[in-house]
Amino acid sequence: MGSLFEELADREEAAARVRVEELEEQLAEVTGWLEEDQGNLERLRIARETVSEVMTEMSAGASPVPDASPEGSA
Repeated sequence: MGSLFEELADREEAAARVRVEELEEQLAEVTGWLEEDQGNLERLRIARETVSEVMTEMSAGASPVPDASPEGSA
């Protein structure tokens, strides 16, 4: 009888091992998606901040590019 129980335990262990491997593959895939989307989110955040800064400068009447004319001319 001992070998029957050992066989069942071995089968259960093998099935669990396969399931763990499948889950690890899925986790790696989802982690890749997460990292990609985190990068996209960071780029969008930076773009939003940049646009906000430009809009603030424009609404204050400040020129985003400094005046290149020499002082005292004109």
